[in-house]
Amino acid sequence: MRLFASPSSDAVTVAEIAQAAGMTSAAVYYHFASKDDILLEGLRGFGDGLVTETRRLQQELADDRASTGELPVRLIAWLDARRDDATVWFVTSAGVSLVVEQLRRELRGELMTILTRGAKAARPGVSIAEASVIAAGLLSLIETAAASWLTEDESVVGLGRRKFLDETSLLAARIVGV
Repeated sequence: MRLFASPSSDAVTVAEIAQAAGMTSAAVYYHFASKDDILLEGLRGFGDGLVTETRRLQQELADDRASTGELPVRLIAWLDARRDDATVWFVTSAGVSLVVEQLRRELRGELMTILTRGAKAARPGVSIAEASVIAAGLLSLIETAAASWLTEDESVVGLGRRKFLDETSLLAARIVGV
């Protein structure tokens, strides 16, 4: 995933992947038909971990009676510890192939379910439709904040890391409305 996280990820070859893995190209081809299959497998593993961590954090916040608005900042800390994989997921793999986009849609759907349940639990009086809209806003914030954080774009640089996280948390709290 480190190779796919680079700005020149399109130019990554199976030979480079094999070398980084301490294997021969033939050994890589024994397990994977193409570099796209390698990317897909890496994304699948990361995406499953992202869903699991989001579910865990959502439960942790509920158990602590903490605001769901804290979720993006806690998730960014998790992503930061997995920077290469997260960069591939949030930055470099978008639009790579239809299969990759299908995987991203499926896992995004799972994230929406988790966030919708969290929004409904945080605000029991809202309809499931309103909770879904809250979840969509929260997921969009997570995706945007993650991409900014991982690429260290002008918003992170301009605000500074701590202020960026504070502002992300404030915006998430406004979206959730608690």
